Amino acid sequence: DLMINFYLASDPNRHVCEVQVVLEKMLVARKGLGGHHGYDQSRNALEILEKQDVLDPAKRWEHAAYLRDVPCVDAPELLHLGYEVKDLLKAGYEEIELRDQEGVTEDELVRAREAIALESRRKNSRRKSTRKGNKLPLLVPSSNALQALARSSSTLARSSSKVAPDHQARD
Repeated sequence: DLMINFYLASDPNRHVCEVQVVLEKMLVARKGLGGHHGYDQSRNALEILEKQDVLDPAKRWEHAAYLRDVPCVDAPELLHLGYEVKDLLKAGYEEIELRDQEGVTEDELVRAREAIALESRRKNSRRKSTRKGNKLPLLVPSSNALQALARSSSTLARSSSKVAPDHQARD
């Protein structure tokens, strides 16, 4: 398959168009086996997540924080869209907004709080170790490595002195 996405330069809204080039046998197999409908649904869902920049679970809470300030978007809707309780708590939603929502249990709220606290402790410990001035260990070459370097340097010096004057670099 080959898919080409484009927009027309004359279109001020830049509506994205799509052209697909497919081998006939592949198209027959896809349509005849019923896989096309499922493929379309999953691809559309993936494109929406991609557009919303929520594919990376580590960044999902940031988008939830942004959506918190958008009118008509509340915690139950985000839960329905697949955001996790932890994402919403990190984004600044209150537990009261999440409690008693379909599928949100007290255990899940506790686990989310614990996971957030653990992340915070890990982040703080990384900061502390960086602040203490932990430096990378000084790498000292072994005596064998130093001897090998000295041999290669002297070999290089001897070979460069054998170069004819007309082949040496000019200014």
